[in-house]
Amino acid sequence: MLPGDTLYEEELAFVSTPVLALLARFLPDRITLSLQAWHVDEATAAITLHVTSTQACVPCPLCHVQTPRVHSRYTRTLADVPWGAYAVRLQLQVRKFFCDNPTCPRQIFTERLPMVAAPWARRTLRLAQYLSALGIALGGQAGARLAARFQWRTSPDTLLRLVRAAPAPGAATPQILGVDEWAWRRGQRYGTILVNLEDHHVIDLLPERSADAVALWLAQHPTVTIVCRDRSGLYADGIRRGAPQAVQVVDRFHLVKNLREAVEAFLHDQRPALQVAAAHTAQALTQVAGLGPVTPMYRGRHQCSHVQQQRREAEQQQRHAAWVTTYEAIHTLHTQGTPVTTIAQQLGLSRPTVYAYLRRTTPPSPRSPQRSGQVVRPYMAYLIRRWREGCTDSMQLWRELRALGYTYSSRTVSRVVTRLRRASEAGWAPETQTSPYTRPQGPSARAVSFTWVCPEAKRAQDAQLYVEQLTQTDPAIAQAYTLSQAFLTLVRERRGTELEAWRTTAAASGIEALARFAQGLQEDLAAVTAGLTLPWSNGPVEGHINRLKLLKRQGYGRADVGLLRQRVMQAI
Repeated sequence: MLPGDTLYEEELAFVSTPVLALLARFLPDRITLSLQAWHVDEATAAITLHVTSTQACVPCPLCHVQTPRVHSRYTRTLADVPWGAYAVRLQLQVRKFFCDNPTCPRQIFTERLPMVAAPWARRTLRLAQYLSALGIALGGQAGARLAARFQWRTSPDTLLRLVRAAPAPGAATPQILGVDEWAWRRGQRYGTILVNLEDHHVIDLLPERSADAVALWLAQHPTVTIVCRDRSGLYADGIRRGAPQAVQVVDRFHLVKNLREAVEAFLHDQRPALQVAAAHTAQALTQVAGLGPVTPMYRGRHQCSHVQQQRREAEQQQRHAAWVTTYEAIHTLHTQGTPVTTIAQQLGLSRPTVYAYLRRTTPPSPRSPQRSGQVVRPYMAYLIRRWREGCTDSMQLWRELRALGYTYSSRTVSRVVTRLRRASEAGWAPETQTSPYTRPQGPSARAVSFTWVCPEAKRAQDAQLYVEQLTQTDPAIAQAYTLSQAFLTLVRERRGTELEAWRTTAAASGIEALARFAQGLQEDLAAVTAGLTLPWSNGPVEGHINRLKLLKRQGYGRADVGLLRQRVMQAI
């Protein structure tokens, strides 16, 4: 290449670029800083940059009067963002100035570099921002471990201090607000989370769950016009006191949840019908799939003795007697006017358990243990196909499943094969054993209630068949199903204007559980009607509560409300 070529001249200019001019491009602020020298220490893998300020006149931090008179100089050492594997330190020569304003109380001040570092800081602003973002995203311990990978020398306590000192993001003036509780410690201590439903950002985190705290916060934010909440009377009172002009909206998810609980309470008294429907469902599935091979069931070498059978029945009776005793104690205390929280503390139960027992009108019936067979469920189609081909040896089937990736014991496979044998002896198709709706004891009332509130288009074939068989078993069950589906239609299609008619029908149906549910709607009718009419819901709030749970557990339960507020409000 000849010296006169353009490409040669460009390469020569690139090579001859001064090193100081090149390194100065990586300074935090190229306008106010000037690089004078640099040094590399290979032993400590550190780069030291000697930097001075280029400002001729600087303002006093108190009176803001510009002054050029220098009093003295001193050196600040700042940690900066690493360059690859090398730590970077800035040896910054800072000047002190005389204030020319005779009325200013400060006669001597140090020049400020707002784009480089905060006063008295030991790191640059950009490094502090990176570390703060790391602490907000990961917390103390995890953030410090990741910072070490980036050659950022810091500690967990330093990260948490930066998170607490980070400026709170400016929140927009809220108009549509979502309110819900979050647990400091489940069942014992709760706080309140407030979310702007227009942009789905957390506005604030309150350390307590009380009507006074919510009312005070709303009084300080008079722009709120709509508040979405759950069925809690505590929040209803706080909203009424703090923002009487706001429209209260009950979240639709909680309405469906309350309906499902009412259906479950009703089905608890329909145990025989649940079992009959399971038998009819098994018969219907057998007609569709056809019978399988009938093989004699191997009873084993050692049969269960009569004494062992009696002992098992006695243990089951003891468990059932304990359930009945708990049921009677809860209802007795509730009749005496004892609060639910006190009942839970006296009996050593959780509040949801107390509420579940109070929704029942009869003691729980005896239950036998049911094995779910979750680990075999992915292989049930293969087992049924081999069963129909005539393979009934459980050990052979277990070895074949092992070849397909099954890693559990042969005993679990043996239980499934036993169920298939019993189904064949009863004249049922083996496909009936893949469904929880064909068990002889029938599905639980809780499982059926979840099936009822699930949209029909999303139900599995066996679940839909079971519901059809169940509604044909008893007219009362059919009526309850019709009423529950009518209410779900109001929720999904937001027909709030038809709520009063549904309430009247449910109250006159004679179904006590649904009548109580309808009476509860009457106590909060305006907010429920708004929930069935307006598009707002507490879905975004529930999502932020899940994120808050993660952040709280990352701190091992030791984070205070200030730290949690910073981390949940400043999403990275």
